[in-house]
Amino acid sequence: MKYLLSLLILVFVSVGQTSTKCEAPAVSKAFADARAEVEKRMAVFSGKKSIAEKADALLSKLIAAKSPVIRSWMTTRGLDDKPEDEIVKEWRLYFAKNFALSNYPNDDKAINSEVESLVDGITLLYATPEFRKRTEGLFTRSKEAAVATIKSFKLPAEKSILERIGGIKLYWPQDLKTARAGTVPLEIIDWGIAYDPVANQINMGLNSLSYANDESYLAVFAHEIGHSFDSCRWGAFFTDAWPFEKIGQCLRSSASVGAKKRDDSRMGAMTKSGQISKELSVSMWKNPTCNKSQYPPIGVQADQLPESFADWFAAEVVDRLEGIDRSKVRTDLCETKTLIAGSSYPTNEMRLKRIYNASMASKCKI
Repeated sequence: MKYLLSLLILVFVSVGQTSTKCEAPAVSKAFADARAEVEKRMAVFSGKKSIAEKADALLSKLIAAKSPVIRSWMTTRGLDDKPEDEIVKEWRLYFAKNFALSNYPNDDKAINSEVESLVDGITLLYATPEFRKRTEGLFTRSKEAAVATIKSFKLPAEKSILERIGGIKLYWPQDLKTARAGTVPLEIIDWGIAYDPVANQINMGLNSLSYANDESYLAVFAHEIGHSFDSCRWGAFFTDAWPFEKIGQCLRSSASVGAKKRDDSRMGAMTKSGQISKELSVSMWKNPTCNKSQYPPIGVQADQLPESFADWFAAEVVDRLEGIDRSKVRTDLCETKTLIAGSSYPTNEMRLKRIYNASMASKCKI
């Protein structure tokens, strides 16, 4: 009774095969305008007295100590031969992002007040009533299609998956002071549309403005919904065996995206040295497709199955939707990006060609 996968001969019949055209713009004008405004506000924020004074004091201390850290920081940014005022300006920005925002709430009430004012103002830039109404409607449509897609698979675990999907909501941070526990300012500024498994919610941040069309929003929401029962989250929220093992094997193959496995070669040494806890190490050994902030470290291969699976599920959901322009689906992936070493994502090109635009003959089937 292991999900009777060998007996499931379900071929998903698409309403219309997705075929994204990459002439379409990858980023919306609203997002570009909002990002430009954020840069202006960050410059003003970094010059606030409560922040600038602390930034300048730390810079002076590092320079007096001839710290190699500050020398490396300047060289990396091409500031070695720049005027002093330009170096100070760049340092204040760096301090604002990596100390004032990252360490919120700080011990300094004045800095906290400035942080709250900045972030709440940025939230208002994107979480407008019009944008919220539009995206909530698209999310509802994507969620309904996701439910129909799961029902079409006729899995023994259907009820549990549908209950999980049914509880997913969009999370809009309204006020930094009352934001969900664990939320830090930089997350709100850097969030796009990202699933939070603990809260079973989809975080909506500034970068959620970036998608150029409704079709991409529908696909992105379906992708995030797919994360609620991907190979990593399954073990934490479900009791049975993951029912998409066959899909996982297909996504790992070179015929698909060739989703890479997590490199665990450094986990033992990092556990022994105390860089990661024994509890985390045990948990990760039990969940071989999960990635955490502590492991793998940058440069070490993360597992690509969860992201690949979420793409696969999104493609299945999009194929079910009627009345959409399939050439506009995930135009954001038309942008060529150089991934960091060990990324949890296959390349944008592979994601588009091998999953979203895959023909019925080549796509992974349950």
